[in-house]
Amino acid sequence: MFLLDDLLLAPVKGIMWLAEQVQKEANGQLFDPAAIKARLAEIQELYDSGMISETEFLKAEETLMARLNAAQERE
Repeated sequence: MFLLDDLLLAPVKGIMWLAEQVQKEANGQLFDPAAIKARLAEIQELYDSGMISETEFLKAEETLMARLNAAQERE
């Protein structure tokens, strides 16, 4: 009976494992201080070159700084 249960549940367990791995990777990238700092540098460059407005820059900077603070708190 347990073997049959394991065979029937294997695809579900595989999908659950895959979803957990994707979530870990997404959180790793979302809260990676190096990636956040690189994005901050990118938006600064866009602002300096006039490709984004001050409002857009400030909004993006605020979002990124909040993520950076959250990442530092997680460590």
